[in-house]
Amino acid sequence: MMINITGTEPIYEAQRFLRALHFEINRDIPMVSPDGVYGDRTVEAVKKFQQLYGLPITGEIDYDTWKMLYSVYLNSLVISDRPNPVYLFPESCSYVTHLGERSDIVALIQFMLKALACEHRELSGTSPTGVYDEQTIEDVSHFQKIYNISESGMVDRNTWNYLANAYSRELQFNE
Repeated sequence: MMINITGTEPIYEAQRFLRALHFEINRDIPMVSPDGVYGDRTVEAVKKFQQLYGLPITGEIDYDTWKMLYSVYLNSLVISDRPNPVYLFPESCSYVTHLGERSDIVALIQFMLKALACEHRELSGTSPTGVYDEQTIEDVSHFQKIYNISESGMVDRNTWNYLANAYSRELQFNE
């Protein structure tokens, strides 16, 4: 049973899985660049994958190859040496914190600001409450000033990215 792989999206997904497996599981699988084109390099990678996993070596993605490819890819996500990221900031491009907001994202912002207070004396280092209060606005404004970001006291996607990067650097520095 062949999977209908017309169109670029299914081909792109298969290429993405094969590329990930090249890096995470077995460098013998040729590295492919996900481009949605089922070219010679993709055929070569599929053949090697089929060989490694005991499937008929056709270079084509049939039902059994797709099931195995997807299964091995999912397993690679679990056994990877790298931790999986957690995307915490809301996806909406228009999201901005606001005074009085009560949320987990506010608690995370406060937690990161507290951790950064050791490095930046301008930050208060108060304990997270999950409430976007005047102290949080003040700390965010100080953070924005330190990183030369427009000082609004509110956290939008840009400020979040600076805060997340600063926090990640702080973690690496303290290891």
